[in-house]
Amino acid sequence: MNESKLCEAINMMIKTDHMHRALIDCRVSTLGVHRTHHRILMHLAKHDKVFSQKELAEHLDITPAAVTGALKKIEKDGYIERTLGQDNRFNELRITEKGRELVKRSYKLFCEVDSSMFDGFTDAELETYISCLEKLQGNIRKQCERKENR
Repeated sequence: MNESKLCEAINMMIKTDHMHRALIDCRVSTLGVHRTHHRILMHLAKHDKVFSQKELAEHLDITPAAVTGALKKIEKDGYIERTLGQDNRFNELRITEKGRELVKRSYKLFCEVDSSMFDGFTDAELETYISCLEKLQGNIRKQCERKENR
């Protein structure tokens, strides 16, 4: 395998990821919500289960301090409600109707971004792209499994 082409492919994949994140952040910011706040709202909207702050931090792979700060802000803005849990050791989190409406608007923005990203792609090109990503993910999984078995 050509090492310079491999390096170019990896760099392009990383740059594309950064560009996608920047575009999403730009679009979401028009709604007045920070990315972490948005991730929390999306997660709460997707799951019926009420999450503790600790569970939320673990699931989103962010620090408990980041979750605490984000929750204060989105609660103040009326997107979530926090109530004392049954065993009084943690707060239960619920997304409000206002939060659900924001998630719906965000979802629409994401669909627009995703669609525009693949503008000009044929169905065959999209299938090839998906196939390549599946192969990459499989290779990464194999590497992780090898590391775990050592």
